[in-house]
Amino acid sequence: MLGYDWRFAPSWRLKAEAYYQYLYDVPVERTPSGFSMLNVGATFGFPEKTDLVNEGTGSNRGIELTLEKFFGKGTYLLTTASIFDARYKGSDGIERNTAFNNRAVFNVLGGREWKVGRNGRNAFTVDIKAAFSGGRYYTPADLAASLAADEEKLDESRYNSERLSNYFRLDTRFGLRLNSARRKLSHTLYIDFQNITNNQNVLMQRYNTAKNAVGQAYRVGFFPDLLYRVQF
Repeated sequence: MLGYDWRFAPSWRLKAEAYYQYLYDVPVERTPSGFSMLNVGATFGFPEKTDLVNEGTGSNRGIELTLEKFFGKGTYLLTTASIFDARYKGSDGIERNTAFNNRAVFNVLGGREWKVGRNGRNAFTVDIKAAFSGGRYYTPADLAASLAADEEKLDESRYNSERLSNYFRLDTRFGLRLNSARRKLSHTLYIDFQNITNNQNVLMQRYNTAKNAVGQAYRVGFFPDLLYRVQF
């Protein structure tokens, strides 16, 4: 890993990192296949695999950039960008994308605070967060085998050959903080609007035993949330 940190202004920082990681002795199947434990954790299931040997390999490489403005004069900003490539080899010796190889991830978080009320004791805040990532690679279901077994069976001849659509989410939050003049007490009310564009982000593609078909499961769409907090 190689990194560089630059405080180019009193409230600003730019950070850059480049990295490379080589993985070895990764559990894979003894019989030649595209299975690797490096993909475990990408879904909610755990593979029922036996007769594994530590002969798999993998690699991760990429660059990361961070631009940050520390909170001051009522504002803050944090942006991150990551471009990377994550690959592996199973016991068949073929190099493939891992299930975590989104290729690119971008995040922007910023906010503004205004002093309000008598003596500027209280505050009104606005926060915005945007997130983008490339689609995740996955192994498609074998529809014929799934129908015969009445449960999902993956097409193991096509490990991580398909890719989900890109992910995007935009959140906004409005807040009002009331600070007590007599006691060390504050009341905060937040109204949070998550995924305000109601983007239909795909969580995974799976075989549905009720419909006997392969379909997509989606993440939460537009979701408003209300939070009240007391600090003392």
